[in-house]
Amino acid sequence: MRRFLTTFFLSAFMFWPAEVSADINIAVVAPLAGDYEILGRELVSGARIAVDEINSHGGLKGEKVNLVVIDDQCNDYLAVSSAQMIAVNSSKKNKMNLVIGPFCPNALGEVAKTYAKAKILQIIPTSVSKSEASVSYDSLIKLVGYSEQQSLDLFKYYLKNFDNQRLALAYNSGSKEAVGVAAELQEEFNKAGKAADFKSFNFANYKKDYEQMAEDIIEDKSGVVVVLGSGKESVKLAKALRREDKNLPVFLNRYQVQGRFLEDMGKYAEGVYLLSLPTLKENTEFTETLVKMRLLGVEPRGLSVYSYSAVKLWADLVAMANSYNFDKMKMLIPETVFETAWGDVSFANGNAKNPLNYSIYRFNNGEYTQVY
Repeated sequence: MRRFLTTFFLSAFMFWPAEVSADINIAVVAPLAGDYEILGRELVSGARIAVDEINSHGGLKGEKVNLVVIDDQCNDYLAVSSAQMIAVNSSKKNKMNLVIGPFCPNALGEVAKTYAKAKILQIIPTSVSKSEASVSYDSLIKLVGYSEQQSLDLFKYYLKNFDNQRLALAYNSGSKEAVGVAAELQEEFNKAGKAADFKSFNFANYKKDYEQMAEDIIEDKSGVVVVLGSGKESVKLAKALRREDKNLPVFLNRYQVQGRFLEDMGKYAEGVYLLSLPTLKENTEFTETLVKMRLLGVEPRGLSVYSYSAVKLWADLVAMANSYNFDKMKMLIPETVFETAWGDVSFANGNAKNPLNYSIYRFNNGEYTQVY
């Protein structure tokens, strides 16, 4: 009964009549509740601004674009069932011409296969692990590159600011992304002849005893700590570490600690570093769009830039193909250089040829300041 109600709710929500008559549908699949709600709403706001911008200029090929928002709660079952329901709706009224997401990619292989079979273009607007990037379909575009890129950018920042200090990496072995980033970071230390300055700590070995984990990291004389875990465990460990040493440099992944991060960290948030895709607020190529977003009352935080760009990339494909036909558009993808808010981007097997670098922000005096 519960499964039936969930399916019924999703189906009704997905195809609820739009406020305006629309002929072309696109969907954003993102979490709108729970730990990742803030990130999900960023994705929705960026896509909505792009759709409103298209419609304010007469639509696409003379047709209005309708945005459908689907809350998959970062749940693999809901992500797959949503894809299946989208795939079976082939009438023009209900057909999705583009799907942006899902944000949580654990079920990416099955989801992407479903959209490919239905000939629906899918754009992932966030970074994916290299193992997830190996999922290749004509219908799938991974917009910004690999999550492992943060390892390279973090190591460069470490060399410049913390060279010769021991680095402790606390990671969740149950997360593909965390494992991939951890392996890449360790490899960077090995290649630089700094293996002795690197040590990893697995959350699984501590059974939620964050105080003991923090004590072990401090006793190891680690001068820098990188935490890659779920939101709750990352925050709890970071807080325990800062209680032990309030000046200890702690790096967290922004997409793993959303929700009540600042509230939960309290005074211990001061000085914490966050790894994130760049906000692009200082990018001159994004100035015009930035102004439009702010006039609409939306501050382009983080991921809104990338979902906005995903919609615009799709619109460019439609314009170049002069058609919504999936087969015509997919032929253009490997042959085209697309203009985005962060520069020109091209794709091979659906992967960005020039992966986007991560930025590093530090929380100071109530504000995030970009330091790299």
